[in-house]
Amino acid sequence: MSKKTNNRALAVSQKVYGWLLRAYPPAHREEYGPAMAQLFRDQGRDAWSESRGWGMTKLWLRVLPDLVNTSITERLSALNPRKSMSDKMTALFRPLTSPLTGFFTVFTVVFLMVLLVSIVITFILPESYASTARIKVESGTPPVAGQPSYDPYFIQTTFEVIQSQMVLNPVIDKLKLNVQWGKKYFAGQTLKSSETMEILKQRLQLAPVKNTSLIAITVYSDDRNEAAQIANAIAEAYRDYRIKSHDELAAKGIDVLQQQYKLQEEQIQQVQSDVDSLHQQLKIASDAAASQSPQEQPYWDQRHQWERLLRVHELLYSKLEAEKLDALLPQRLVQITDTAEPGRAPVKPNKTLNIFIGAVAGGFLGLVAGAASAFVSFKSGNHGRKDVASA
Repeated sequence: MSKKTNNRALAVSQKVYGWLLRAYPPAHREEYGPAMAQLFRDQGRDAWSESRGWGMTKLWLRVLPDLVNTSITERLSALNPRKSMSDKMTALFRPLTSPLTGFFTVFTVVFLMVLLVSIVITFILPESYASTARIKVESGTPPVAGQPSYDPYFIQTTFEVIQSQMVLNPVIDKLKLNVQWGKKYFAGQTLKSSETMEILKQRLQLAPVKNTSLIAITVYSDDRNEAAQIANAIAEAYRDYRIKSHDELAAKGIDVLQQQYKLQEEQIQQVQSDVDSLHQQLKIASDAAASQSPQEQPYWDQRHQWERLLRVHELLYSKLEAEKLDALLPQRLVQITDTAEPGRAPVKPNKTLNIFIGAVAGGFLGLVAGAASAFVSFKSGNHGRKDVASA
C-alpha cells in the first residue's frame, strides 16, 4: 500500500511539474526540459523517502517560486550562453536565498492564479436577467366586528397561491413554455407541465414591498424579454384567479340567499293561509289588537309571526340585491401597479462582487502559501549553514 501511494504521489507531482514546464520558451524546454524533469523526479524520490508528504510539500515550496522567476526571465530575455546546463538546473532547485523573496514570489503567484480563476469563471458563467412586476393585493374579506382585520398569514398564503398550479399552469399554457423550454434546454423534447413548473419555480422570486400591500414578482432568465413576459403573465394569472374565485364565491352566496328567500316565501304563504283561515273560523270583525278576546289569541299569534316573517323577508331581499349588485361591480382585489420591463443589464453573475471575492481569497491564500514558503526557505537556509559549519 505504501509503495502504491508513493508511486501515485510521485506520478502526480511529476505530471504537474511537466505541465508547469510549459511556462518556459519552447527552445528552453527542448534543450533542458528532459534533464529538468529527470532532476525533479530524483529529488522527488529523495523528498518522499526523507519525510513523505511533508518532504514533497517542502520540495514544491522550494521549486515553485524559482520556477516562476526563471520562466519569466526566460520569456523576457535570452539565457546567458556562458551558463552551463548543470548550473541552470542547480539554480532552479537551490533553496531560496531570501525568505522574504520566497514569500513575495509565492504570494504573487497564488494571488494572481486565484484572481485569474475567479475572473475566468465569472465570465464563463451564463448571464441572467431579472424583470419585476408589482401587484397590489387586498384580502377581500370584510372585517368582523370585535376582531382585527389584519391577517398575519395573508402574504404567505398569497405567495403559496402564486406558486401553485392554479396560477402557474395558465402561464405555462399561455406562453407555451413546455414546447419553448423543451426546444431550448432539452433538444426539442416537449416537457411535462410538472417539469416546466419546477424550472419556473426556481426562476421565480416573490417578496413583499416594505410597509405596503404590494408584492414584487421577479423572474430570472437568460433572455431579458422572456423574463418580462413571464413576470407579467404571472401577475395577470394571479389577478384572474382572484377575480374568478371571488365570482364563484359570490355566485354560491347568491344561490344560498335565493334558496333561503324561496323557502321564506313558501313559509310566509303558509302562515298567511293559516291567518286567513283563523280569521274566518273565529269571525274576527276587526284587526285592531285592542279589541281582541282570549278566544282570538291564536289568530293574533299567527298574525304576529306572519308580520315578523315579512320583515325578515324584506331584509333578506335587500341583502340578496346588494350581493347581486356587488357581483356586477368590477373587483379591485388585485391591481397590477407596475408591469415588468426587459432588464437592461444582467444581474447574475455579479462580476464586481465575484472578482472582489476572488481578490480577497487570493490574498488570503497567498499569505498562507507565502508564509509557508518563507518558513521552508528559512529552515533550509539554517540547515545548509549547519552543514557548512560541521564540514
